[in-house]
Amino acid sequence: MIVYPISILVLFLWIALSLRRLDNGLVLAIALVPFGMLAAVTLPAIGGMSILACSLVAALTVGVATLRLLFDPKRGPIALPAPTIAFGIFALYALFSATVLVRLFAGQFQVFSLSRTVQGARIDTAFASVLVPLSPGGSNLSQSFYILLAFAVFVALGHSLRRRGLTLANTAMRLAASVNLLLAAMDLAGLDAVLASIRTASYTLANEQTMGGFARVIGGFSEPSSFGATSAAFFAWFAMAFRSSRRWSDLTLALLSLLCTAASFSATGLFAAGVVSLWIAGIAAVALLRPTSGKAMSRSLTAAGILLCGLCLLLVLTPLPDLLQDLFRRIFLEKSGSMSGLERKAWAVSGLNAFRQTWGLGAGAGSLRSNGLAPVLLGSVGVPGTLAYVTFLWLTLGRARPAGQAGAIYRSAQAAALAQLSSAGISGTVPDPGLLLVLCCAVGAAARETAPPLRPLPARPGARTLRQAEPAPGCDEMLQPSRISCPESNLRPS
Repeated sequence: MIVYPISILVLFLWIALSLRRLDNGLVLAIALVPFGMLAAVTLPAIGGMSILACSLVAALTVGVATLRLLFDPKRGPIALPAPTIAFGIFALYALFSATVLVRLFAGQFQVFSLSRTVQGARIDTAFASVLVPLSPGGSNLSQSFYILLAFAVFVALGHSLRRRGLTLANTAMRLAASVNLLLAAMDLAGLDAVLASIRTASYTLANEQTMGGFARVIGGFSEPSSFGATSAAFFAWFAMAFRSSRRWSDLTLALLSLLCTAASFSATGLFAAGVVSLWIAGIAAVALLRPTSGKAMSRSLTAAGILLCGLCLLLVLTPLPDLLQDLFRRIFLEKSGSMSGLERKAWAVSGLNAFRQTWGLGAGAGSLRSNGLAPVLLGSVGVPGTLAYVTFLWLTLGRARPAGQAGAIYRSAQAAALAQLSSAGISGTVPDPGLLLVLCCAVGAAARETAPPLRPLPARPGARTLRQAEPAPGCDEMLQPSRISCPESNLRPS
């Protein structure tokens, strides 16, 4: 086991924050997500597995929280809402597939391994990836660890958000976005000597790539794609937050995060940002057709007019159209024919082949490298795991938003989750959902549980029945056996 000097600093920071309040450890874990190449520990015995600092902090926090719960004499029955059950099924099936199914189907077909050090048959001399017979390895253990950790973090975050309020998630995202911007500025300034101290993971560093003569920014990550996708998620969160809060700080974080996404020149990040922008524009257009007041409508039209005029001036007075056309051609149109695009296509085909060869059961989490969310899930955890994953997303983020302040933060979580799912849909390689998506789902679940349910008001004979809000149940009440069923059912009309 290799422990890096900066790991000691991270550990002391976690202790200092957690002693004040254990929930602060989860906030720190989210704030460390932009350090995508900061490994706290490397395990050479498990294929050089690197445990990132954010994952280590999250594991320590949920570990202490679990011990505190187990030895708490006053603990009562623990509620199991439907999202927790769905995510638990996904995590358990991923563990089952990584320990049993990979051995059941071992040697029956070939896959692209997650390990870059394995020796096998190359399908093309230009590709670094090689085909090897399916076999259990260290990547099965690492993916099982990350997926089980994601489940534990979801449960812990849900409890913290119900107890301390949904603004805890907004605070965590604000810290993480600020750290991401700082690391991007350092990378853009060429401070590689400083950044070397936080680039300790055993990943291939791609910090010298260019696009159209421009250097591609990677921030604290190992390559532009991860940085662009993460920046797009921050842009989505704060762009939707600004729509509700009208705070200039939210708008600043959204625009700077969008600028980071563009500076990565990543097709993944730009695609995610484009999907989110269209979604937010659709919501704004619907709201514009149904304004709450003439003042709100005039303010929205004025802002849209200023934005449109500014865009027109940029297109007419600068060479921006030619530059954008060239970059669009390089990033999107030529991507499928590039070596990277062809290699990723081969990964996706390999994942679908594993799905067929295993009769829809999956070859095991961590058993193969695929591309795209659907091929990754189907090839790794098969139909059972994919259904549990989709059900979990639907229960947390797929339905109509609750009302009030909870609804505003819920919409921000929806937007950030949409950005992450869009990026994973075209370039995801592993079934691990990641800490940011888990945070968004925890916000979705907690927002529904803390939103006040509705009750009918007395009405005159023949009049339409109205409904009003009831006080939200407290955390202790939620843990009673009578509330073990899904709390979201309280939102349905009676």
